[in-house]
Formats: sequence, structure tokens, C-alpha cells
Amino acid sequence: MQTTEEKKKKRKPQKLPKVLSKEDVQKLLDSFNCRYPTQLRNRAIVQVFYRCGLRNSELCNLALDDVKIDGPEDGFIYVQLGKNSRDRFVPLDAETIAWLQKWEAIRPESDWYFCTLKGGQLSTGYIRDVFERKSKKVGVYIQDGRKKKHPHPHIMRHTCATEMLEDGLHIRDVQEILGHKHIQTTGRYLSVRPQALAEKIKQRGRKQCQSSTV
Repeated sequence: MQTTEEKKKKRKPQKLPKVLSKEDVQKLLDSFNCRYPTQLRNRAIVQVFYRCGLRNSELCNLALDDVKIDGPEDGFIYVQLGKNSRDRFVPLDAETIAWLQKWEAIRPESDWYFCTLKGGQLSTGYIRDVFERKSKKVGVYIQDGRKKKHPHPHIMRHTCATEMLEDGLHIRDVQEILGHKHIQTTGRYLSVRPQALAEKIKQRGRKQCQSSTV
């Protein structure tokens, strides 16, 4: 039978997801020279990570017909067989649609939505390299314990989830968009940036002060 000390040693650290500030996200987005086809494509890719919260493998596996942006009932990315073999629809905002339209205007013929200029499938490793190169260029890092690290695609997923909750989306909606099996996984993002909670505490204190002076 395990002792209490042994159980403590086996517990995994409860680390909060790492996210980027809106200022750092904008630095990354602005670092792409969209006069070049690969740069425009990569700018659209980072936009999708940031606003839709896709996983790296999910984005690389998108087929042409999985992205619908032009019809009156369109404006969705259809993620097929994501993690845990779960399908889901991810809604698109107007800015993301605009970037996808720019990419579609120049993309070559391919079965893959985000493809090489010769029509091949992009690799997850290539996209991680893009993040590392761009973050080095503009000086964007995440603080992981005592170390500074370059952000990777999943950091944008964390950032997307955090901002959606901060913008007032219901936690169940965020769970559906991200494709989380358990709502507890989505709930971690409620504690990533404490500013909103701090503001609520300040407002609570103001109300108490006002009532005591009445």
C-alpha cells in the first residue's frame, strides 16, 4: 500500500497553460511579409491557430472541402477525426475569413487546404519551425519556470481558449470549439490570466465601501 509521501511524489505538477499577450500575438502576425506566397500562407495559418484554436496536426490534415468561407451558410472549419477521433465544426470570424480568402486566391491545386506551393502536405515540424524563426525575429518568448522558450503552435491554442473565455463565451461553447472531451480541461483556462478575477474583486470591494458609507 502506498504511503502519503509516495502518492505526493507520483502526482503530476498542476501547471497552467502558457499563453501570449495580445501584444506579442500581434508582433508575430505582423512579422510576415505577405507579398510572398509562403509568407501569406503562413500568416493565414497563424491566424487560424490564434482565432480557431486548432491543433497543429488538425491544421495540417485539413482537406480543401473542410474549409467553407464563401457561401451564405458557410464560415466554418470542419475538423475531422481530431484528438480522440472526434469531429467538430469551428466557426470563423470575419478577419480570419478575410485571410483565408487571400490564401485561396493564390493557393495551388491540392487536396490539402494549407499546402506547399507544389501542392504537397505541410508537416507539423515545418510549422513549429516557422513559429521558432518568427519568435526569434521579433523577440517573443514564453516564461516556462525559469526558462524562456520560443512559442509553438499549441501556445496559440491556449491563447485562443483564454481569450474566448475572457471575451465572454460560455465555457461549454469553448469546450465544443476546442474539441475537449472533458469540461475540466477547458476550465483550466479560466485561471490563466487573473486580471478579470482581480477586477471583480476590486468591484466587490467598491460596492462594500459604498454600502458602508450609506
